[in-house]
Amino acid sequence: MQGKFIVFEGITGSGKRAHLELLAERLKQKGKDVVILTFPDYESEIARLTKKADLDPFTQSLLFAADRSRHQERIKKFKEEGKIVLADRYCYSNFAYQSVKGIPLEWLIEIEKYALKPDLVFLIDVPVEISMKRVMQSSIEDFTKQEIISRLEREKENLEKIREVYLKLAKSDKEAKWIVIDGSKEMNESQEEIWKVVSKELRI
Repeated sequence: MQGKFIVFEGITGSGKRAHLELLAERLKQKGKDVVILTFPDYESEIARLTKKADLDPFTQSLLFAADRSRHQERIKKFKEEGKIVLADRYCYSNFAYQSVKGIPLEWLIEIEKYALKPDLVFLIDVPVEISMKRVMQSSIEDFTKQEIISRLEREKENLEKIREVYLKLAKSDKEAKWIVIDGSKEMNESQEEIWKVVSKELRI
């Protein structure tokens, strides 16, 4: 049986990673072979280059795209082997986060037009205030948490725009099936919505 490629997207603090891990566990309990990928893949030299302070947004966007490009054959192979590939972020993060820096969305879509299209994209949508509150309440190591909170406070207006781009993509993208999940609900409730869609897609 052909596998599936499922992507989770959302702003920082949306809960996408937690939902991805809960889904992975549930799929494994059903006997499915699950592979988890994270983008950017900071284990790779290409992705690490994106952290250089002197990079302009165009170069950074190309590096993010290149990082994903490295994994295309792997994803294809995993699917052929019948595995379920779950990705924490994909090209849509590039579209949303980089377009608010003034880069044309059309250009960002163009540079990744040959990227494999997911079978499902779950957008875990939450208001920015909730995402910031969750980061503050999280158990992240103190220094890292303070760093993230400071960045979120500086970028609050940008996060609002990023969320808007995500919602726009969910409505306009004709190449992937988007499911918008209300991430402000209780985790169990949102996860049940996700499971309902995935179990139907996989016929389990």
